[in-house]
Amino acid sequence: MNYEKGVPIVRSTITTGNHLESVLGTATLAIAGDRLISSGLIPSQRGSAASEARQVYQAAADVMHRAGSSLADVVRVRAWFTDADAIEALRATHPVLFDDPGPALSVIGVPNLPNGVKVMLELEAVIGSGAGFQRYMPQEGQGWSHAVRNGKEVWVSGLTSIDVEGSNGASDGYASTVTGVMDAVSGALIGVGAEPSDVVGTRHFMARDVHGWALPQSKLDFMAHSTPTSAGITIERSVSENAPFMFECEAVIGASDLVTRVSSGRTFETEHKYCRAVRAGDVVYVAGTTATVPGEIVQSPYEVTGQVDHILGTIRWAIEEQGLAWSDLVRTRTYVVGGADKLVEAQTALQGLIGGMDSAAAVIGVPVLGRPEVVVEIEATAIAASG
Repeated sequence: MNYEKGVPIVRSTITTGNHLESVLGTATLAIAGDRLISSGLIPSQRGSAASEARQVYQAAADVMHRAGSSLADVVRVRAWFTDADAIEALRATHPVLFDDPGPALSVIGVPNLPNGVKVMLELEAVIGSGAGFQRYMPQEGQGWSHAVRNGKEVWVSGLTSIDVEGSNGASDGYASTVTGVMDAVSGALIGVGAEPSDVVGTRHFMARDVHGWALPQSKLDFMAHSTPTSAGITIERSVSENAPFMFECEAVIGASDLVTRVSSGRTFETEHKYCRAVRAGDVVYVAGTTATVPGEIVQSPYEVTGQVDHILGTIRWAIEEQGLAWSDLVRTRTYVVGGADKLVEAQTALQGLIGGMDSAAAVIGVPVLGRPEVVVEIEATAIAASG
């Protein structure tokens, strides 16, 4: 992606007629210049975890091919799963289609996915760039790397304590575990020529049993380097019960001289060292957003539809504050508390507000968000289009 503002970027989409397209009114693949961003890819037929994993990885290969790209151009894969058996299925399937050294990878366990499936993938790729990627700590035989760099952009995998040499994970204590993970993330950035001050977007995932625990100072210190966007999501599990904390991020080399930041005025942003939206060139990253206003008052408490409406209004405000148009939205990722019925309700609300916008979307069921009355959180990305 060009990080000089004003360079024309042509937008297009690829549709496949899959389930999420029909219920969300979004595209399977959003294309902005050389950037490919997928919606959540789910199997066409529900079955065993192994069957569903094969289906979604095949769908990923097919849609990359239709875009004039290939899996070699993929910089990030995010694999969501609901069934414990899916961990082994993903471990077996991923290296078959992604040869070493492979993209950045996060594997995340949640209670619910759309249409009751066990596996869902999200992909991000840069067309024609695969041969030129710089990678840090490729995992031999596993098809992924701790970090991938293309030009000025960096993607860091979802790293956990099991990726930290000498760590005993949860047995080390939560604070020590988080410190080890943050050190590993910093090391991955430095390994591809970046710094923590270059980080523009972050996500941390916490196991259900550590939800509500205060974030250790090491994580807050890391965020203070750049005041990036943030999303903090409680999940069912990561790749191991011994990994209660996962952190992933995106960075842009030289971000301190490139970015502009927007805050919504919430004290939570100040306390947790993040901002509502970061703009780097023609790309705007929007933090995980809830229906909470300054004063920490939740709008439409416990109501999925009302919170989706309020959140998208805030996201639109953040994008427009950064000088882009609402039509420049290219991706949303929506986290919803509750069972399958709540996911359906969120999908219906999203369709009414972003359906037909030629953007990518993913919807994920989670066990809990920051407060009981908060039942929806949405992240977003926008890229300035040529017209």
